[in-house]
Amino acid sequence: MKAEYLNPFLKSVVQIVESTAGETPQRGKVYLRGKYPFESADVAIIVGITGVLTGQVILSMTIDAAKGIAARMLMEDEVPELDEYAQSALAEMANMITANATIGLADAGFNCDITPPSVITGSRIEISCQEGIQTLVIPLELTMGKLDVNLSMIETAMFAGVKKKVRGDAAVEQKA
Repeated sequence: MKAEYLNPFLKSVVQIVESTAGETPQRGKVYLRGKYPFESADVAIIVGITGVLTGQVILSMTIDAAKGIAARMLMEDEVPELDEYAQSALAEMANMITANATIGLADAGFNCDITPPSVITGSRIEISCQEGIQTLVIPLELTMGKLDVNLSMIETAMFAGVKKKVRGDAAVEQKA
């Protein structure tokens, strides 16, 4: 995966987790996922990416991390279960991370849209990604648990090699 795809997510995830969960995550070593399907933690939030890049962002977290983040977002002392409000808060965090990162992608010439987030809960969640797309994992540690950001993106064939450069009010296509 190109650094110009990764860097907006690295910046966004730290910024949004700090603002929503109230703490700075400790980032582990970024790595490529080697096995598919992969087993997610107890909670997975999936956001699709479309446009010049296509793929998905999957936030995978422990139930404790999910409850802790949701509690802080809802300004509660604790969240005993991941009810519709807690899941909505987690979906909004994923939405903010991905939307913020796509602004950075657009600044780099990769105009993308995102799909609404889907929250999946349970044990032994298995996730497959589109064949041929590698998944880069950004592991994060929070005081309340573990959160992995899984990025699976490639340039869309119809846009491959074409970047949109904004000059004034006009977008100009250029070969990359």
